[in-house]
Amino acid sequence: MLSSVHSADDIRIVEKEARSLSEAGHDVTVVARSPRPSDPGRIEFKLIEVPPVSRWKRPWVAGRAALALARATGADVVQFHDPELIPFALRLKSRRCRVIYDVHEDVPADIYSKKWIWSWMRPAVARTMEVVERSAARRFDAIVAATPAIADRFRAYGAAVTLVRNTVRLDEFIEPTPTTRRRRQAVYVGRTSFDRGLVEMVEACAAVRLPLVLAGSIGREEQAWLEKSSADVSYRGRLGRGEIAALLNESLIGLNLLLPEPNYLLSLPTKLFEYMAAGLPVISSDLPKSKEIVEAAGCGFVVSLNDRAALLNSLSMLADDPERAIRLGLAGRAAVAGNFNWQLDAVELNGLYRRFASLGAAA
Repeated sequence: MLSSVHSADDIRIVEKEARSLSEAGHDVTVVARSPRPSDPGRIEFKLIEVPPVSRWKRPWVAGRAALALARATGADVVQFHDPELIPFALRLKSRRCRVIYDVHEDVPADIYSKKWIWSWMRPAVARTMEVVERSAARRFDAIVAATPAIADRFRAYGAAVTLVRNTVRLDEFIEPTPTTRRRRQAVYVGRTSFDRGLVEMVEACAAVRLPLVLAGSIGREEQAWLEKSSADVSYRGRLGRGEIAALLNESLIGLNLLLPEPNYLLSLPTKLFEYMAAGLPVISSDLPKSKEIVEAAGCGFVVSLNDRAALLNSLSMLADDPERAIRLGLAGRAAVAGNFNWQLDAVELNGLYRRFASLGAAA
């Protein structure tokens, strides 16, 4: 598992994919940034150490360090997780190594949300990345896609694609019951940012006098804005997996108010599945995939962020009727147990590696 961007305790890369492959009997090494998880299990870790450099130089410096560590492992298969590693991964292909590109995001769409890229440059950068991915896709042995939309895009390029969604491990969350005790509070777990609905969440919860708990990383601007707010908001910072599960299990409502940024439109937000696994009813913005999941499961409400009244009404309805909130939450848990859980996606990942094993060493 190779990443120059993610840390060695990344949930998808380590806690889901690497651990599942290790449990299936593979020898797994993770090459990534610090920190590593407190419980490494049978997984070996090699941490990338690079000096502080500018954002524009980082991909080259970190990529070279990651490539050197990856080569040193002598791995039969390298699964890399960052688009900036594509040139380095192609070099690994030349060394008789099978290479998998694990695509977490719709990269060309995501570039339009990158504030550190000048707005006038974003269309050109997005087009360039689309050309790079298109030209490289068929040269890799497989593409692992995190969403159906990403899978469809790479299949159109002629690549061999396996869909491995970023769903949740059910065993991380206590199975809720109709008598589960909940605090009257809403919760948001994940990267806290303006484009993920920070302002909308804080202002809506304040309007209906509902405490809000935030957990995850946060940017400087968002932190400064939050500190100036007088709303009843508790920011818990980054939490471990057990702490996240405990927070969700004690809360009443899960919020997923992502703004309609290009990369979010067809995404499968992991936080949505985590809320559902913990038995939380969800209030989500009306992004297409989120809307489809919430409405099919019958586990909450979907609102337009332009309709403030609908958002406040949904919050008030659930906050003031905990029995209804629990019923909706149980419907979400059932949907995750039946479809949106990591046990199902691990089967797809393990199947890909079994096919590689049956083919033997790379040609």
